[in-house]
Amino acid sequence: MPAKMLNSAQERSVKRFLRHRNSREYFKNGSWTSDPEEADSFSDVVEVAQVCARYGLNDVELAVRYESAGCDLF
Repeated sequence: MPAKMLNSAQERSVKRFLRHRNSREYFKNGSWTSDPEEADSFSDVVEVAQVCARYGLNDVELAVRYESAGCDLF
């Protein structure tokens, strides 16, 4: 399998989202939700940084979910 196809498959299985460190809520459309399934998913860390700057977010962490792992990394 070509590397480009493998990377595309890996990208589809990864969800990147923001979580507020104190409330543990997830970022969704300029507000927050307790449900990670409703959270906005970002294509890469550059998009995450842009959203943090746009909304003035601080005290947040990047959460990464690998579909195959069944858990989140913060």
